Amino acid sequence: MRLDEEAFARGMWPEGLVAALATLAVAWPLTELLRDNSWLWPAVLMVGVVALSGAVLRTLDVPPSVVALLQLLLGLAGLMLTYLRETLWRGLLPTGETLDQMGVLLREAGTVLQTYAAPAPVTDGVSFLLVAVLTLTAVSVDSMGVTGRAPASAGIPLAAGFLVSVSNTGQAMEPWYFAAVAVLWLVMLAQQGHRVLAGWSSADRREARGDDIGVKVPTYRGLGQALGALALVAAVLGAAALPHLPPTFFGDGLARNPDARTAGGGGDVTFTETMDPAQDLRNQSRTPVLTYRTSATRLEPLRVTATERWEDGRWVAPQRTQGGLTQVGEPVPPPPGLGEDVPVQPQQLSVTGNSLEPPHLATSTPLVTLDLPEGAAYRFDPEDRTVVLQTPVESYETTYLAVGGGTGSLPDGVGAAPADPAQFDPEVLELDPVSLPAVEQLTAEVVGGETNTLETAVLIQDHLRSSAYTYSLTLAPEAQDDASDPIGGFLATRQGYCVQFATAMVMMARSEGIPSRMAVGFLPGDPQPDGTRAVVASDAHTWPELWIEGMGWTRFEPTPGVRSEAPPAYARAQEGGDTAPTTTTVTQTPTPTEEQAPAPAPQPDETWQDRLADLLPLIGRVLLGLLLLALLLALVPLAGRRHREGALAEASTPAEQVEAHWTWLTRSLRDLSVPDPPERSPRAMGRHYRSVTTLNRSGEASLDRLSAVLERARYGRPGTVQAGQVEPLGDDVRRIVEQVREGTPWNVRANAALLPRSGMDGIRSMLGRRGRPGRRG
Repeated sequence: MRLDEEAFARGMWPEGLVAALATLAVAWPLTELLRDNSWLWPAVLMVGVVALSGAVLRTLDVPPSVVALLQLLLGLAGLMLTYLRETLWRGLLPTGETLDQMGVLLREAGTVLQTYAAPAPVTDGVSFLLVAVLTLTAVSVDSMGVTGRAPASAGIPLAAGFLVSVSNTGQAMEPWYFAAVAVLWLVMLAQQGHRVLAGWSSADRREARGDDIGVKVPTYRGLGQALGALALVAAVLGAAALPHLPPTFFGDGLARNPDARTAGGGGDVTFTETMDPAQDLRNQSRTPVLTYRTSATRLEPLRVTATERWEDGRWVAPQRTQGGLTQVGEPVPPPPGLGEDVPVQPQQLSVTGNSLEPPHLATSTPLVTLDLPEGAAYRFDPEDRTVVLQTPVESYETTYLAVGGGTGSLPDGVGAAPADPAQFDPEVLELDPVSLPAVEQLTAEVVGGETNTLETAVLIQDHLRSSAYTYSLTLAPEAQDDASDPIGGFLATRQGYCVQFATAMVMMARSEGIPSRMAVGFLPGDPQPDGTRAVVASDAHTWPELWIEGMGWTRFEPTPGVRSEAPPAYARAQEGGDTAPTTTTVTQTPTPTEEQAPAPAPQPDETWQDRLADLLPLIGRVLLGLLLLALLLALVPLAGRRHREGALAEASTPAEQVEAHWTWLTRSLRDLSVPDPPERSPRAMGRHYRSVTTLNRSGEASLDRLSAVLERARYGRPGTVQAGQVEPLGDDVRRIVEQVREGTPWNVRANAALLPRSGMDGIRSMLGRRGRPGRRG
C-alpha cells in the first residue's frame, strides 16, 4: 500500500462521512416540530466542519485525544462566529459579553420551548440551541465511533438525541425517522466489522496458505456476517411483536399533542398549548385539575391564558419574552381600561389542590391579587393579563373583581367610543382573510347600524347563542382545523363546540373594529360534599375577550347554554338572546368573610433563567478550567508520541535509525498491552510478537523485514545497513501497530489513545532530566 493510500485509510474518511450523516438523521424529526428550517443549514455546516476536521487530523496522524479536543474547539468557534460574532474581541476571542449573549439566547429558547405547541417558531435562541446540541452530538459520535473505533458506543449519543426529537412530536413516530438512524448506525458497525473481520482467518493469513499446515483453515468472515444479519432480523421482528405505548415527552410545553395519553387512560391537560380543548371534551376526561373554594355566589370561569394569534386556520399559543413580564413577585397591576365609575365587587378564590403544571395558573378575572405559598414565585404578563408561574404550587389564593357588582348595571357611555387601533397590537384586529366575506356579511346582518361596542358585542353573542346554532363536538369536514376555511365552514353549518363559537365572535367583533382575543381555561366545575368545587379536564372551555371602552378587556359567552355558563350580567340583552339561560350558583350557603387587606406581595424569588444568568460567570470559569484540564490531558498523548519516536531524531547512522525504529515499535505495542519480547535475538523477538498478536500477510512481512534489518544492524559489519534499507521501516512500524490496534479491545484502544503508557514514561523522563544537576566544568 502506498503512503498516500495509508494516510487516506488512517483518516477514515468514509467512516467520518457516515457518522456525520447519522448525526443529521437524528435531527430529522425536528423538522416536524418547527415552523421553518432556517436552523438546518447552520447545523449541516457545523456537522460538516466536525467531520472534515476529524478526517484531516486523523490523516495527519494526530493523537486521538487531540483530534477530539480540536474538533470541540472548532465546533465552539463555529458557533460563536455564526451566532455571537458581534460580541467577540476583534471577531476572534470570546468576551464576557459573549457569555451574557449566550445566556440571552438560551433563555429565549427556553421560553419558546415552554410556551409554544408544535410547530414552534425558530428564533435565534432556538436555532443556537439546536445547532449547539447537534455540534456536540457530532463531536461525540465522531470521537467515539470513528476516532475511537467504537461505533457501538456511538449509538448512545445518537439514541439520546433521537429520543428527544421523536418524543416531542407528540404522535406516532414515522418509520423512516428510525430507519434512517438505524441504517446509518448499522453501516458504522459494518465498517468496523469489516476492519475486524479482515484480521480473521482468510486467504491473506499464512495458516490458510498452507505454510504451517496442509489443510486450509475455513474462513469465519461469512459466518460473522450471517450472524449479524440474523441478529438484525431478530431485533426487527422482536420489536414488532412487543406492545407499543403512546409517546411521552421530555420537555414541557413543546409539542404537547392532545391525542397523547398515558397507558392508564389518563393524560395531561394540554389545551393550554394547543388552544383547543377538543380531546378532553371528547373523552370526558376526569383528570383532576383544581379543587377550590370561593366567596362568590355567581361563579366565573377560571382563566389560564389568552392569545390573539390566529394562523393557518387555528389559534396559536402566545410567545412570551422575559422582557415583557413583570419582575418576580411584583404585585399584579390594575386591570387596564376599567373605569372608576364601573361597579365592581371583590371576590376571593382559594385553591386547595392544583394539578396544572407551570407556567400555567387558573383563576377568575380580572385578577387583583395573587398569594402563593412561601418559596413559590410568579411573573405576570400585563399584555394579556396572564400569570406565568415560575415554580409548581399545590395551593394559592386570589382576589378578582366581579364587574357590574353582581347586578350588571353599568354607567352610561360604556362602549360608546370606538377603540383607537394605534393603542393595540395589530394582531387583536387581524381578520382571517379566507373567511372575511362570510364574517363581514353575517356581522352586517346581526349588528345592523349599532355603533356602541358593548351593544354590538351583545348582539353578536346572542346571535351565536340562539337556537339557530347547535353545540356539538362533531364538526362538519368544512369546519375542521385542517379545512381551507374552518370559520366560514362553522358559520355555514352552524354546528361546533366552544372553540368555534368563540372564534366566530372574535372575528365578527374584529370586523367591527373591536379588539378581540381568545381566552382558554375551565368552567367552574362541580360542587363537592365538603363545600369545595372540583374542576376536571373535561371542564375545559374557551371564550372571547373584547376591549370595551370604559371596561377594558371584557369576557363574553357566545357558546350555547348546554355547554357553558350564562353570559355575564353586563352582557345580557334586555330582550331576546337566550330564552332559558343556564346559570351556575354555589349550592352551599356562602360564608361571609371579613374584608381583608390585600395580602402582601410574595418576596421576589429568582427564576431559573435569573439563576442561570447569575451562574454564567461561574459556568465560564468551570468551562475554562475544564478546557485547561483537557489541554493538560492532551499533553500525555503528545508526550507519548515524542517518547516513542524521540530516538529517531537523535539517531545519526543507519544502524542507530534501525534501533530507533525497533524502539518505536516496542513502545507503541506496549501502549496496546502487548508484552515486551525477551532480550534475545531479533528473530526471536519477531517470533514473540507474531505469537502474541494477530497480523495478516502484509503485517507479518513488515515484522519479518524489520527483524531482518535489525539483525544485520546489530551483528553485521559496519556499513552493512544502508540508508535505502531504513526508509521503508517507518511504514512497516505503522502497519504493524495499526493491525494490532484493530484486533485490540476498545477499552485498551481508548486507554492507548488518551493515557498511553509511553506518555507517562515520556513525562517522567523529561522531569527526570530536568531534575538532574548540571555537570560542573
